[in-house]
Amino acid sequence: MRLVLFRIATKLHILPLLRAVFHKLPLAIARGCLRLGLPRLALLFCALAGKFSRGAHRVAWVKAQAFEALGEQEKARQQRIFRLRLLLAEQTARKDLAKVLVSMADLERLDAAAPLATGRIIADHIVRDKGRPKLLKAARKAKKRFRESAFLDHIIALCESMDGKFHGAAQRISRVIASPYPTPRSVNALQLKLLESTWRVVDQIAREQMDWAEAPDVKVPKIAAQEQQPANIPSLSFKERALQRRQRDEYLEMCQQDFEIADTLEKRLAAISDMLRSGVRHVPDYTASYEQARRCLEHVHPEIEALQQPGALSDLKKVESAVQSMCTYMRLAKRLGELGCVSQTATYLGHLSENPEFCSAMWIAPTVLHKDAEVPELAAQVMQRVQQAPPKINADVRAFFQWAMHAHRYEEADSFFEKLPEKLRSRHGVLYYVNILQRQGRFAQALKILRVVHAQILLNPLRVNAYTNYSLIKRTGELRFLIETARLYETVPQPQDPKGLVLVAPRNIDQLRRQPLMVLQELKKQGWAVVPLVEGLLPRQETGIPGIDLLNGAIHANTELSTAANLALPELENFNFVPEKGHLSWGQIDLSHALWEDAAINRRRHSIHWTCPELIHYLSGLAKWTRSTGRVLSYVTNLQRARGIPVCSLVPFNIRLPDVVSRFYCDSLGKPDDFFCVQFANGYQNYFTNFSTNVSQRMVVRNVTKASHVRSVAFPIPENFERYYAANTHRLTEVMERFAPITTVKRSTEGSKGRPPEADMLDERIAAWRAKGGKVACAFGKVVCDSGVPFDGGPAHKDMRDWINHCIRAVQGSDTLLLIKPHPHELNNQIATFPTEYFRDLIDEPLGDNAVFLGHRWFDMDDMRSRMDVGVIYNGTTTIELGLMGIPAILAGHYSPIDYPIGQVTFDDAAEFEALLRFEKPAVSAPDVQERAAMWLDYMANENFTQPYRFHARPVTNKVLYPPYWFQSDLKEHEREGNPAVAELAGRIIGTHFEPGDVHATHSLEHRGLAFSI
Repeated sequence: MRLVLFRIATKLHILPLLRAVFHKLPLAIARGCLRLGLPRLALLFCALAGKFSRGAHRVAWVKAQAFEALGEQEKARQQRIFRLRLLLAEQTARKDLAKVLVSMADLERLDAAAPLATGRIIADHIVRDKGRPKLLKAARKAKKRFRESAFLDHIIALCESMDGKFHGAAQRISRVIASPYPTPRSVNALQLKLLESTWRVVDQIAREQMDWAEAPDVKVPKIAAQEQQPANIPSLSFKERALQRRQRDEYLEMCQQDFEIADTLEKRLAAISDMLRSGVRHVPDYTASYEQARRCLEHVHPEIEALQQPGALSDLKKVESAVQSMCTYMRLAKRLGELGCVSQTATYLGHLSENPEFCSAMWIAPTVLHKDAEVPELAAQVMQRVQQAPPKINADVRAFFQWAMHAHRYEEADSFFEKLPEKLRSRHGVLYYVNILQRQGRFAQALKILRVVHAQILLNPLRVNAYTNYSLIKRTGELRFLIETARLYETVPQPQDPKGLVLVAPRNIDQLRRQPLMVLQELKKQGWAVVPLVEGLLPRQETGIPGIDLLNGAIHANTELSTAANLALPELENFNFVPEKGHLSWGQIDLSHALWEDAAINRRRHSIHWTCPELIHYLSGLAKWTRSTGRVLSYVTNLQRARGIPVCSLVPFNIRLPDVVSRFYCDSLGKPDDFFCVQFANGYQNYFTNFSTNVSQRMVVRNVTKASHVRSVAFPIPENFERYYAANTHRLTEVMERFAPITTVKRSTEGSKGRPPEADMLDERIAAWRAKGGKVACAFGKVVCDSGVPFDGGPAHKDMRDWINHCIRAVQGSDTLLLIKPHPHELNNQIATFPTEYFRDLIDEPLGDNAVFLGHRWFDMDDMRSRMDVGVIYNGTTTIELGLMGIPAILAGHYSPIDYPIGQVTFDDAAEFEALLRFEKPAVSAPDVQERAAMWLDYMANENFTQPYRFHARPVTNKVLYPPYWFQSDLKEHEREGNPAVAELAGRIIGTHFEPGDVHATHSLEHRGLAFSI
């Protein structure tokens, strides 16, 4: 009826008159009634004014004031919420971001949610590089009106940080936390939670850019203490900040205080969980954290036992709370090695689920029973009982999808989602279903659901989880990358009668984007089937051969094998993993050094605390991946023999777990042309560009089964280099001129302001030493966790620590002054990545009168020319630089003369090493060492060696480039003209193309120089 009257009024052109009479006039009277102190009468006129939908937000505003005057605060709050939602609907439709954020800040004070469309427009802007600047501008404008808004602080800090301005963002958030704006207590507590989680996100972004959000109080090299900048931050302390700044003792003290003042079991368990958290920058050892958590868990054990007594749980509410606590307790007990407690509680939960009245409170139990108690059959039984009643809340949905993901019940998850009511399909718990969809290869559907969930989590500005918001930004980028990758991958079909197999095993999206994805396409074109071993990263393309297709997605994302693969793949014999002793082996294959490599990289140090529980947890995951990979390799051995086609295992790391097992297995049981391991890597461009770009432009691949004596595919094979050198001697003058400036690059002193007095004092000491007839040697350090070798040691030393301490002992009482120069990259987190140990820390011997430790920023390489007579190197490109300068270098590591075959000095045993270092035996390098060093660089810069390959963003440093993306310009150029490098790399994988200097290469000795800036 109202619609009919509206149409008639519109046709008669009297709508404005009616609106004035029946809306504006009553509303004006209502406002007048408020001014006269007549709120009830005002409400009557508001009812009349509200008959017209337009301007309803004005009516709601007056009604809110009237209810406030009557003391009915909740009704006033609801009217304010109603008003703001009406405004947001209009503002969102107009895409007026500034006004949207003003209304969101107003809504924040009311602890209420906005319409879903508003969440969508914010989410759509925040996930796009072009959208964030617009959102930031609008947020800053809104902030002028609502200075106290934590939601706006979050938006501003996130957008600024993702644009690289995380230092200022972190300091502002810290100041607000230290001096919060006055708001109601309930609002203030939630704002503080949002601000602290925002600080965590800002620090996470800083960590990804290899920086600190705020200057930390961390251990630094003793000699370089003056190089650190003091912190410039407000005086405050909160747990997240202490955790991420490596203030472990302070952090644990806060956790203990939380435990002691907790007034519920749930809060006590939460405090214990916090004790086990590790920051984004590791500390060397977490043993103290685990011991403290274990002591606290013992205190709550009687409370858990009391819950399990007959009659203790009498109603559904108590059961719900108790089950939640028992599941948290089981997770903690499993992590802390209290397996008896886990088993006892699991048994109790199984019995409890037999009571139909309590099942609706037990959705969370199956996941913990499957993952932590490791009783999958019981977990499935409990879930079957629980599902007799439909899920009611988001937590129920989350719990089901968690269980389905861990139990690999993907089809059940699909059915469960289809039956969900609409309101539960957009909640946070559905994110686990997004993971399941990815594992099924349904990337587009996963992204569609993710976008709705992302919008949903932004609706209540006071309850936004900052970390979840940032995670979903990255997750959106991941899925977009997977969608584009799948589109490209499926343009080339899988060969149905393959000439050979290429096994690839990226374990996550970051590893996928490092793969030579365009080369995989070329391999399929050439008749080789590409088989992804891990589910959910590449589309499933079958060959039609069951024995091969079994391997496609054979490994689940949690390291377990699929049901079919688990039945078909042989179990491993003599697989021994003893993490407390740093030991891992499979039969005759010793993987212990690879275990050290991963431990050193993870802990950013050389000296490993093998008994650290957190480290054991990390390494156990790698051991599981290694076992699953080993089972695949055992199966493929028989498959290769049966079908008679070559098999290539394509890996990014040939010295880290689990990839190293492919290299060692093929070394032992494979054949270079039949069953072999190929490593791919970024081309070694940083040495030439001095880290001027973060994106790799080059790629190199090599059959490491064929060249098993070489450790790095980024360096020339010595035999190839010799042939290349011999064939290019006519170019020596040109090559020498081109690469002579390499040693003048300021890798150490860049950014420093002159030399410190200690450096001048050292020059005086060197002059005095030489005046007495003494000689000067210089030992060059490395980033201590940067090893990258299949095995460590050399002719006289077991590792780098042994080597440097032997150097110091050897020169004592001699005429040798030993300078020890630390690597400048120890202070460059793009490379060193927040080390917990420095080269100086490896030195156990007293320096005495014959050794001196230099500062990182004292001297560049060229500065050392006049300050030393011989170099001492464990391994590193310093070998080449000294060669260019004509300075002999004593090479101590086994792989050093293999990596750099330019004729530097080697030795056979400790006695000869000492004689060389004490100048009792002359250290003589090859007479053409300078020419060979320059030619080595020429080889490295040869376009016939490393191939031009960009296509998708692959980082060249430890700085995070995420989420991944494709270079559309490269794809279009390749589609239009073709990239010869793609075919070249594919040919090297299957053995039809060769590196420069290879005896089989027809054009291997040609030179095509790269346009690297030096």
